[in-house]
Amino acid sequence: MSAALISGIKEVLDSDLIGVDDKDVEIILSLGNATVYSTQAVGIDRATAATQQAVANFLKKNNLLSNVQGILISIAANQSLRMREVYEALNLLNNTVPEDTTIVVGAVIRNEMNEALRLTIIATGAKIMTSIN
Repeated sequence: MSAALISGIKEVLDSDLIGVDDKDVEIILSLGNATVYSTQAVGIDRATAATQQAVANFLKKNNLLSNVQGILISIAANQSLRMREVYEALNLLNNTVPEDTTIVVGAVIRNEMNEALRLTIIATGAKIMTSIN
């Protein structure tokens, strides 16, 4: 496992605002190969901006989110984190992945984040699409 993947899993498991069960993480990881992406954003629409950036990154990787089976999401921010931001990120992501994708979300308060919001997405079980010319 890569350091980014391990860090992302640890952050999901450390979620304290919205907790995630170890078993949920095991289920998502058991769906197959995992790809992780983490990004940060600041400002009024920081959750939307971070989610859009993450989705764009995954789309560059062979349209990875179009056939993903499981997703772990971790949202970290300071005390300014609002449930509205969690819902915004979740809704954007939910509208991007197949309807039957299992999504587990965790949120954690990290006062050292200042005004930034960090979004980490671990996508699992995607079949990599390749084209033959």
